[in-house]
Amino acid sequence: MNYEYLDKMIGKPVEYTDWHKIFQQKFEACIEDSERYRQYIRRMPYNKWDGKEPFDIDTEVVPMKAIHLSHDNLERLVRQQEFIERLERDAEYHKRLHSMTYADARIRESNPAVAKAYEKYLMLLELARK
Repeated sequence: MNYEYLDKMIGKPVEYTDWHKIFQQKFEACIEDSERYRQYIRRMPYNKWDGKEPFDIDTEVVPMKAIHLSHDNLERLVRQQEFIERLERDAEYHKRLHSMTYADARIRESNPAVAKAYEKYLMLLELARK
């Protein structure tokens, strides 16, 4: 969650209860307690399991919330989530691209023959573009 954005939006540090208010205002939603619960089971790593104690070592039951949205606001929420996921994928791609470029630059700096070949490669690219 982008805390700085939320801090600017409401003008103070964001706390958990403020998220509900912001979400309700932004998407005209109604949030209420649900009758359902979610059960999380923490399993023991298989390589540490001795076969004597249960494999499922810890269970946590968490109450759920019910969110009521209009169809338009649900579409808007889904589109925003897809947009955020696309931005995250793009950021990962650019991070990988930057690390590859940095690694290539280090190789050129440490090996003069590679640097000279790279300069010739760039020159041929420029000639091909004209």
